[in-house]
Amino acid sequence: MQIDPSIKSRPTYTPPELVATAGLQLFVSESDAGHLLEPLYRQCAESGAQWLVAEPGNAPGTLADSLSGYLQRILNDAPVTTRLYVAGSESFLWDIRNQALLAGLVDEQIQLAPPVSAARRLFCTHCYTLMEGVTASPHTCTGCGRLLLVRDHFARLHGAYVGVQINAEDPDEQPEQEVLQ
Repeated sequence: MQIDPSIKSRPTYTPPELVATAGLQLFVSESDAGHLLEPLYRQCAESGAQWLVAEPGNAPGTLADSLSGYLQRILNDAPVTTRLYVAGSESFLWDIRNQALLAGLVDEQIQLAPPVSAARRLFCTHCYTLMEGVTASPHTCTGCGRLLLVRDHFARLHGAYVGVQINAEDPDEQPEQEVLQ
């Protein structure tokens, strides 16, 4: 499957860049993605900027409750000029981003690093089940059992790609599986 660049809902990612004028530089990453933010840590240390690193430990694909509460407390007391830098799986990026928006940050204050893997969170449009770590299309829904086409349409609210039944006309049809990129 070739990715169509005209699809506007699919997020694009660029490596984060430090905003030197921020009152607080806040870094949040999954344990296997901290290396993506290390150049920014060094820039903060060299410039004397106020910065803080928060890592959830091992909670791939989900936002750990302990990090959620901790992040909420930090953001409640953070200066208006705070900048948030996030690294990890795509679902982690969007969980953190959505929590930051709820805490009062705006998208301009948040930078999401490119995801560490091609695995996706999938939202079934038939039963509303969210599935983590989807790496191929079609994918069988864990909620309703339908065979889903993993679309490039991205729902920011769920931090997930949309899945629709691929063989609705002929449930016996088993399309060839392709690896997602």
